[in-house]
Amino acid sequence: MLRKWRAMLAFARRIQWVDEPEWKEEEAKVLEAFMSTSSGKKFGRILLNFTLKTNANSISANKNLVFEAGFANGFRSAVSVVESLADDGLYRVLDEDDQQEPENNVLPHSANLYRVLGED
Repeated sequence: MLRKWRAMLAFARRIQWVDEPEWKEEEAKVLEAFMSTSSGKKFGRILLNFTLKTNANSISANKNLVFEAGFANGFRSAVSVVESLADDGLYRVLDEDDQQEPENNVLPHSANLYRVLGED
C-alpha cells in the first residue's frame, strides 16, 4: 500500500501544466483532411482498437476494477479530444451561435474518427 502512495506522489510531482495553444479552424481542417487519408484511417483504427482493448481489460480485470474502469474512461476521453479537434464544423457553429442566448447553443456531434472504418 505504501508503495502505491509513493508511486502516486512521484507521478504527481512530474506532471506540470503547460500553456494550451489556441486551436483554430484551419488546424481543424488540416487534421480532418489527414484523418481521411489512408494514414489517418490507420490512426483511427489504432485508436479504436486501443479504446476497445482498454474497455475489455476493464471489465475482465479481477483486481483494481475501479482503476481499470477509470483508465478506460480516461483513454476514451483522450480519443474524444482528438475527435473534437478534427471537427472544423464545431468552430463555425460556435462562431455563429455567439450571438444567441447560452441555452440555445447546441453543439454538433464531433467528427467521428471511426466513421471511415468501412472505407479503404
